[in-house]
Formats: sequence, C-alpha cells, structure tokens
Amino acid sequence: MNILYVALKESLPGSHGGAVHVTEVAQQLARRGHDMTVVVQQKAGQSTREKMGGFDLIRVRARSNFLLWQLEPRIRQVIAETKPDVVMERYYNFSGAALRVAQRAHIPSLLEVNAPMLDPRGSKKYVADKLMLGWMTRRAREQAAFAKRIVTPLAATVPFPELRGKVREIPWGANVELFDRARLSEKEMGDRRLVPSIVEGVQINPSGKRVVVFLGSFRPWHGVREFVHVAQEILKTRADILFLMIGSGELLEETRENVARANLREKIILTGAVDYARVPYYLAVSDVGVAPFNTQVHPPLRVGFYWSPLKVHEYMAMGLPVVTIDVAGLNTIVREGQEGLLYPENDLEKMRAAILKLVDDAALAKRLGDAGRARVVEHFSWQKHAESLERVMQEIKD
Repeated sequence: MNILYVALKESLPGSHGGAVHVTEVAQQLARRGHDMTVVVQQKAGQSTREKMGGFDLIRVRARSNFLLWQLEPRIRQVIAETKPDVVMERYYNFSGAALRVAQRAHIPSLLEVNAPMLDPRGSKKYVADKLMLGWMTRRAREQAAFAKRIVTPLAATVPFPELRGKVREIPWGANVELFDRARLSEKEMGDRRLVPSIVEGVQINPSGKRVVVFLGSFRPWHGVREFVHVAQEILKTRADILFLMIGSGELLEETRENVARANLREKIILTGAVDYARVPYYLAVSDVGVAPFNTQVHPPLRVGFYWSPLKVHEYMAMGLPVVTIDVAGLNTIVREGQEGLLYPENDLEKMRAAILKLVDDAALAKRLGDAGRARVVEHFSWQKHAESLERVMQEIKD
C-alpha cells in the first residue's frame, strides 16, 4: 500500500515518546513493503523533504500547535502529490487536516489516538473548551467521525459511544532489535566509545554494584519524585546499589538539586536527555527497571491507564525485571511474579521492598527478565504493532 502518515504535532528525529512512536511505526510499515510518507512539523525555515529510515519525510512549516488545522491546504497538496491508498493521522486537539482532506477525496483514513481525545472535568483543556463554547469537542468528534477506523491502546480514550464501533485496540511496542542485550554484548559492548561507563565523572557500571534504572520523562505522573524518595531510603543502608535516571523534563532541575542537596550525586546519577539509539547501552548496564507511575496527579488518566508505556516495553526487551504499579492496563503487560513485581500505587515501602527483592535475588531477576523479553517479542514489539495496523488498513481499503 501507499500510506500517508500525518503527525503534525511531532518533529523528527527525536527521542521523546511521540517521535519514537512515529518513527518506529513508519519504519516497520516500510519494512513490510509499504510505500511510506510521513508528514511532521518544522518550527522554522521552509518545508523540506528527505529520506529517513526507509520512508519519505516531509516537514511542513507550522506557526503554532494551536493552528495545525490551518495546514489543510498544504496537506491537500501532499495528498495530491503522493496519491495515498490510506491516510493515517495522529490525533491532536487542533489538528485533523489530513482526515478532512482524505474524507473529501474519498480516501480511507485511520485516526491514531494515544491519549484521551477530551481531557476530564477540571483540567486546563476542559476549561479551555468551555471558554471556546465546545469548539475542541466538536473538532474531536469531527476527526473521529471522518476516520474509517480509530486505533488506540485503550478504547476509553474515544469519548463518543456512537463511534466506538470504529475502535481497534493496538498497544505500543519496543524495538526488539535495538533493545536486545545479546546483540549489544556480541557487537558493541566492547567499544568503550558506545558504553556509557562514565556520566558526569561517575562510573555507572562499577564491579560489584547493582544498578536500578528509571527511564522516561521527568514529569510528576512518571513517578520521578517517588523514585528519588525510595532511592534515598535504600541508600541509607545499602552501599552496593546505584540508581540511574535517564531522561529529561520539567522535574529534571528539581531532581538535580534534591540529589545534590542530599550529597548523593555519585549514587543517584542523572544522565539528562539521551539519544534514542544510545538508550539500550544504558539499560545494558542495569539490573532492574522501575516504572513508578503516579496516576493520581495526571487527570487524563482518570479514563484508565491509556499509556502503552515505552519504558516498560524497553525494560522488558532488554531482559530487565520490572517494578511497577499494580493497575489495570499495566498489570496485563507486566504480570506479578512472571515478568516483574507489582506494588499498590503510591505504596513506597512496597516499591522499596520489590526493588530490594530483585536486587538481592539474581536468579529471580534473571527468570523474570528472560520472561519479559520473550513476552515483548511475542506481543509488544513495533513489528507486531505494524502487523496489526496493516490488518486494519487492509480492512478499510477493501
């Protein structure tokens, strides 16, 4: 098929979740023999076109994320040039241009939804929608109505009961070829230029130390504060454990200050933003992966745990046992005692106990890590995601 994938809020390349998702989906569909064109935004300069990872990448100038819907004339031009069999658009409140053009051109379209289409009562977007007399709700319903099918990790992200029949649940995944400890061990781990053995002057893979890792955005609902608190408690009595935090975000500087104030810079190591291709090397020197989500501080999660969390899939792909919260949507990916250990959300004492159990029982950690790797390869890879998308696209094309 000739597929046009429009993700106007994203910029490529990038290492954050949205950019990774768009890149992986495009690459995997291209590898399956489809002609892929991806359209993303460019903050400054003229529109550009280039080849990237087996697909055509078009960057279009976007003056503001709030005006993406105004790019419809440019998208109409792209569709006229590429003549796609199927159009897929990544949902955003202020987008929908590709779906409208496809609907008018009688091209089957797919809406990709990765978060609630409408935020819950009391949220900033809810208030904004009220002030705009329901404009955002109308645009969301329009996008869902134009699409022949809607793909999402959780059906509850689509708030319109009359359109739920279009929904197909498809989880995100991990790049099981990139995140593969065996491949790294065989090919690159001996190259000291690629292994992050030193971060900010601190050795992160010292002999005799166990490494507990947090990977992801430094945002409140990712559990950054909870992770640091538990790390500090553990480090009061344990000198054989190192905590590694990979990523950036709004809480990064606060976290740096707290770690420095506690005089723990050599025991809780902050890497800052890391290029996506290098993340596996950091995970390869780790022993336990932690995903300490705090859903209570993120109102959109009231609809359910809609994330198909990259960090969890990538931990598992690298053979790391996972410690995470016991909530629906996560406990079907990481199953208690099978791929990791679960604890009640915000029960930090039980999070601490789960981490220590895996640190102190190497045989258990290996068994859970091996099982996690096998589960991701079978059910939660980007390859599987692309296969599922392909079936849905074939369905709407026929």
